[in-house]
Order: sequence, then C-alpha cells, then structure tokens
Amino acid sequence: MSDTGPIDPRTGYPLWYEDVTGTRLDLAWQRDDPRTPVIADLNESGTLRGIANFPGESFYVTAEAELPLGGGGQDGEVRVVLALEATFATEDVVDGEQIVFGRIRFRVRDGRPETTYTLTHPYGTVQATTDDRGRVTATEDIGLAPLDFTGALGGQIAPFLQWTSDPALPEGYIGDGATEHTITGSPFNTNYVLVEGPGAGTAGADSDPNDPGNPDKVYTDQFVVYTDQFVLQGRIATIHGAEITRAVYSQAAAGAVMVEVFARSVPGQQLGVSLGGGPETPLQGGNTPNYLSRISAGSTVPTQVTVTNRTDLVALPVTVGVTDAVAITQADYDSTNQTLTVSAISTDQSGVPALTVTGRGGLSGPVGVFALDAPPSTVTVVSAAGGTSTAIVRIVA
Repeated sequence: MSDTGPIDPRTGYPLWYEDVTGTRLDLAWQRDDPRTPVIADLNESGTLRGIANFPGESFYVTAEAELPLGGGGQDGEVRVVLALEATFATEDVVDGEQIVFGRIRFRVRDGRPETTYTLTHPYGTVQATTDDRGRVTATEDIGLAPLDFTGALGGQIAPFLQWTSDPALPEGYIGDGATEHTITGSPFNTNYVLVEGPGAGTAGADSDPNDPGNPDKVYTDQFVVYTDQFVLQGRIATIHGAEITRAVYSQAAAGAVMVEVFARSVPGQQLGVSLGGGPETPLQGGNTPNYLSRISAGSTVPTQVTVTNRTDLVALPVTVGVTDAVAITQADYDSTNQTLTVSAISTDQSGVPALTVTGRGGLSGPVGVFALDAPPSTVTVVSAAGGTSTAIVRIVA
C-alpha cells in the first residue's frame, strides 16, 4: 500500500487506504450494503462515537479461498484469508483503541500429522507444519499498534485484488463479498492458491495450473491442490475527507492576527476553512495532496479552525485547535562549561507566551541556560499558547 487517508471523524479510522495503482478502498463498517457483507456479528459490536452496533471487526478488503485437502485420515480443508482489517486492541469496541492491520492466514484442518505444507498465494508464499492432529494455523498480522494506521502500509495486502472482467465487475466495488470468482492484481501473477504437501491433491480439488490435466501431479516431489476462486470484498472510496496537518497563528506586536492552515486530502478536491465558526474560505491547492490557506483574523486569535471537503457527497468537517508556532534559534551545548543554551521565539509577539524547555525549565525572555554534565540529543520547547518545536543539540566546545 502507498498511503492512508484522513481520519473519519465518525469512526476514528482512516477513510481509505490506497495502493500503488491509485485504487482507494474505504472501510465497510455499515451493515446495509449487500456487497460488503463481511463484518463481525452483532454480539461483537458496541457503540463508537454515537454509532450503535459498530462492528468489532470490519474490512477495507478481504479475499478468502477454501479448498479440500487430501492426505490425512479423512478429507481435510485449507482456508486462506488475505485481509486489511479494522478492529480494536481489546475485545471490546473502545474509542482510542482502533487498529488496522494486514493479515495473511493459512489454515489447515485434517491434513497429515506433523507435515509441512507450502502455500502459494497472490502475495507470496507461506510454510506451516501441522500438529499431531493434522492441524495448523499460520497468521501474519502487520500493523497492530493502536492509532498507528501507517503500520499496515508495511503489510503485503497490496496492490488490491479485484474480480476479473467476466462477468463484469460490480460498479464501485472490487468484488461482491459473496460470490466465488477469479481475480487479478497479484504482483507475482499468482492469482490463485496452490498448496503443496504429501497427498494434498487426492481430495478431488483442481490441479496444478501448469498441468490442469493431471489432478495428482507430483510437483516438486509433493502433491498439490489448487483453486483460482476467491470470495473478494472491497468498496471504492467515494468520500475522501480532509486532514488538518497544522493550524497556527501569528500576532504582530500591534495585535494583527494571521492564521495559517495546512491540510491534506487527495488531489482535485475543494476544501473550505472556517475560523471559529465564521465564514468559510477556500484553501488553495489541488494539484497535490497538500492544501493551504492564510487568513487574516483581525485582532482576535481564534481558538479553533474547521476544514470541510466540499467535493465529498457526505461532508465530514474536521476541527482542531489553533496554536502559535515556535522556532528554536539556538540549541548549543558547551562541553567545557557544561552548559546548554536554548533560544526560541513564538509567532505571538503581542501576548508573548511563556516558553519552556521540556524537562529543563522556562526561558528567560528568549534564552535559557542550563547546567548539565551531558546534554540530550534533542530539545523540545513548548509555548503556553500550545506551540511546540524540537531541535537537535549542537556541540560547540
């Protein structure tokens, strides 16, 4: 995957994930879409930000395949799950514990005991060894830190798969979440599931795609079982949203206030910004994901700004607080005198908010000198008006 979208203020999850082809998929958490049926049942739901029965598990994309497996004392089964899943760090629906992760799961039931099986799937290969009952579940989950939605970008569930064109792909979807279907999109051109293992192909499943006329072909000294049929779910994102990446003010000594708002969305959107509930002003930009507005606020510092994507069919305003900006102009350590000197300024030259070095103390005017036998590698200065800045410490003597 290449990018993750702004946070949906309704759910606390990203509005979409994007792959390298530019395809963006949204989170299918609503229960009223028959083409995105794969969500957790009501017993695992809860209330999230006023949404009743929000699922404990929902998906941006999921592809599943099942096929029979021979070789054991009875007919066995292989199940493969490839998914980009949204859930919570605990078993309960709790705001602040949202996680999104990429999952690859390879499950064998009733195969040969203590036997290694190799799975080839659209995103690579997996090996797993069964226990004494002929069972194993091998799972790789990437991106399990709460609220760190970029972690899932390191997973393998991309580029996104989609149905092949016969029959036609449902408009606005990559699959219908219910029908077994051939797929395309594998970066390795392995748009199938192939399982190698002793006797695997004796349960009557399809054979090696390179030799379809031989159902029990020996393939690298192992029998194989194969399918190119997947149940695939995913919905093309139609709400792109907006994210405020920075909202700062500057105030001259005479009292005039300017507010700078930086925002992010997808290219080609029309974003508007409102200061403290006032009239909306367009943000400039649109050729890239970045947008900007610089607005005169008279002599009053607004407490918050709101940005809304007016291109979206469903407007989802995003509001953040406004702070000053802090610039660290000096962070020098004199090893001879064992002193750390920090200088910083605020963009508020009228209120002149107090500035503090985290863990050290306040600045006297714009400068602070601290006695230390050894310095930290960085210093952070925090303003009483909310701004913050971090700089690398320079050794000067």
